[in-house]
Amino acid sequence: MNEINFGELAFRFTTIDSTMNFGRLLARLGFPEGTAVLADEQTAGRGTKGRRWHSPAGKGLYVSFLLRPPAPLLHLLPLAAGVATTETIRQLSGVEIDLKWPNDLLFKGKKIGGILCEAETAEKDRPYVIAGFGLNLNHRLEDFPEEVVGRATSLLLITGKSFPAEDFLHLLGQEFQFWYNKLKEGQVNSIIKIVEDRLTFSPGQALIIKEREGEVSGRFGGLAPDGSLILQIGQDRKKFYASEIIKVIS
Repeated sequence: MNEINFGELAFRFTTIDSTMNFGRLLARLGFPEGTAVLADEQTAGRGTKGRRWHSPAGKGLYVSFLLRPPAPLLHLLPLAAGVATTETIRQLSGVEIDLKWPNDLLFKGKKIGGILCEAETAEKDRPYVIAGFGLNLNHRLEDFPEEVVGRATSLLLITGKSFPAEDFLHLLGQEFQFWYNKLKEGQVNSIIKIVEDRLTFSPGQALIIKEREGEVSGRFGGLAPDGSLILQIGQDRKKFYASEIIKVIS
């Protein structure tokens, strides 16, 4: 198939288990980069670390895009996706969103969305990435599970206005394709600079990161050109790629 604009070819579902899962199927069937999967509701939506992503009908944007990026860009994709999403939200609502590396979208400390990029590199002839986006658009407080009330928000709660998911799909597709192309053109530094400016923590600030082996603490040393987070741990500087920041120390 020929190259398409992101979201130009979109599979739309009223209800689906996960847009990520269907995206994987499309990838294996050879669908082109930029193909989108959009759902009004997900029954098994997921975020990082396999956590459930609550996706009630008519309340959010639940969409995944199929990508076929060069291998060196894999760790940079969440950054481009983050910039694309914050730009989309700003343009459509006027709301400025912060980024919590590598994939959380926050407003005044409350989560308004998340990004999940899953790569499949085992198929060497056709490696691919499914980039999933979940945005809380029209959630009211009662729409959130009890365990996240107080830690989550939505554009409706912030602005008092409702937002059609289709509007966000259209603009997010444009923005994501724009910043993804910037990555492929080698304009990595400009994307990293934007992300660093929108992070919820600053250079030199102390962080505690959760790794498989346990917790690691150090001071934020910026983002590396490959998208990893740098921690200054004593005299050493260590890179982290897919860790979870569990605490920022003022």
